[in-house]
Amino acid sequence: MKRFLFLFSFQLHPDYLSTFQFQKDKDVLVFVDSDDQWTYYHFHKQRLLLHLSSVHHYVDALKQEGYHVEVLHSKTLRESLLRYPELYAFEPTNRYEKSWLASHPKITLLPDPLFLIPDQEWLTLLPEGKPHKLDPLYRQFRLRFKILMEADKPIGGQFSFDKENRKPASTNLTFEPPMFFAPDAITLSLASEIETRFKRHPGQLASFQYPVTRNDALLSFDHFLTHRLPTFGDHQDAMIDHLPWMSHSLISSSLNLGLLSPKEVIDGAIRTYKKGWASLASTEGFIRQILGWREYVRGIYLVSDDSYLHRNALNHHQPLPSFYYDAKTDMNCLHTTIQETIHHGYNHHIQRLMVLSNYASLASVNPFELNRWFNEMYIDSSEWIVAANVIGMGGYADGGFMSTKPYVSSGSYIHKMSNYCASCTYKVELKTGDKACPFNILYWDYIDRHQDTFKQNPRMSMMVNVWKKMDPTVKETLLNEAKIKVKQHG
Repeated sequence: MKRFLFLFSFQLHPDYLSTFQFQKDKDVLVFVDSDDQWTYYHFHKQRLLLHLSSVHHYVDALKQEGYHVEVLHSKTLRESLLRYPELYAFEPTNRYEKSWLASHPKITLLPDPLFLIPDQEWLTLLPEGKPHKLDPLYRQFRLRFKILMEADKPIGGQFSFDKENRKPASTNLTFEPPMFFAPDAITLSLASEIETRFKRHPGQLASFQYPVTRNDALLSFDHFLTHRLPTFGDHQDAMIDHLPWMSHSLISSSLNLGLLSPKEVIDGAIRTYKKGWASLASTEGFIRQILGWREYVRGIYLVSDDSYLHRNALNHHQPLPSFYYDAKTDMNCLHTTIQETIHHGYNHHIQRLMVLSNYASLASVNPFELNRWFNEMYIDSSEWIVAANVIGMGGYADGGFMSTKPYVSSGSYIHKMSNYCASCTYKVELKTGDKACPFNILYWDYIDRHQDTFKQNPRMSMMVNVWKKMDPTVKETLLNEAKIKVKQHG
C-alpha cells in the first residue's frame, strides 16, 4: 500500500526516512513550499534561502536515487496537505506548525527521531511549579548517554569547565576561518526568486555561504573539529570587531535543518578529544551547548504553552528600537553586532545575550517584540529555540522560571569581553554625561526600577544595595539621563 510521508524543510536527515522505513518502490515523499511557512515570522532572507535551497538539493538527490518525491506550492500548508486523504508526518516542536498538521483529518504523527530526549520525558524532567535549571539535567544526560564519563564520574573530575572558557578578547587574536561554500546554480536561482517574492523581508543575500547539503554540512563540521574546536573553548565568550565567527562551530543552522544530528555532532567532538586534538575544556563546553542547552530550551518550550511567549514579568513595554533592523546607531557594540546580523543572519551566543538582549532589557523593550526579532533575524531561528533563550534567559521576562538572575550588565562587561569600546563614540569609563556609555546609565535605571524585585535575589541584591547607598544627586542625574538615552536610541 502506497504511503505519503510529509517532511518539513527542517527534517532533512536520513534518519527520518530510515525511522519511517520508507520504501522507495512504494512510498511517496511530500514537500510543500507554502507562503505561510516563510511568513509566519518575517524571516531573514538568508534563512529563507537556506531552507528552500536545502530542500531543493535534497529533493534532487533523492530523485537521482530513485525516490518518488512530490513538491507542492501553495499559499498555506494546509491546502497542500489536504490533497492527500491520508498522510504521515514527523511531529514538529513548534506549536504553530503542529496546529497546521492537526487540521488534516487523517494524519499519523510520528515522534521526531533527531532529539536526544523524547518529548514526553520533559514533563517529568521539568515538573510544573518548580524552577528549572540546566546543570542537574546536564549531569543526568551525561550519565545516561555515557558522554565524557569514566564509570559514573566525569572525566577530569568535574562536569563543567565553563570557568575556563570565559577568557576576554585580547590583541592579535586570530582563528582558523570557517569552511564556507559558494552558492551553486540552484542557490543563486532561489536567491533571485527570494529577492522578488520576499522583497520586504529583512537581511541581505550577497554574503550567503552556508551549507545546503548534508555532504557540505559534514565537511564544514569536520573542518571545525580539526581546526576550530581546539581554539573554541578559551574565547567562546569573547567578541571582536571584524571577527564575527571567532572559533564557533556555525553548525546550528545545519543541526536545526537536520543536515546533521546531535548524536553525530557529539560523537565527532568526543573523537577529536580522544585523538588529543582538543582540550577537555573546549570539548566539554561545546558538548554542553548540544547535549545540555539545546535540549533544555526545547524542553522549556514543550512544557510551556503559548502564554510563555507573552510573559513580561518586569513590565517592559517600550517598542524595539528601529536600529535593530538597520544598525543605525552610534553605539559601536550594537552597530557592529546588528550589521553582522543583517549581512550573515548570525551572531554568536554572547553577542545575542550580552549585547542585543542586554540592551533591550535595560531599555525596557517589550520582550514579545524582542522575541519576534530573534525569530526573524537569524539563520538558525525556530520558535522553540528562541523562546527560552529570549523570554527566559535574555529578558528574564518569565520571572526566573529558567534563569536565576537577569543577564544585564553595564558597559564594563562589554569592554572586558570585546574590543568594541575602543572605536565607540561613547566612553565606557564615563558613568554620566553626553559621552557616557548608554549601558552604564541604563543599567542603574534598570536596578532602580526593579529593586523591589531583586532585593532578595542572591545574585542581584548586592547591586541593589550599591544603588541604595549611592549619592542622591548622582542617582537623580542617572535617572534623568536614562530617560534621555531611551528617547535618543528608541
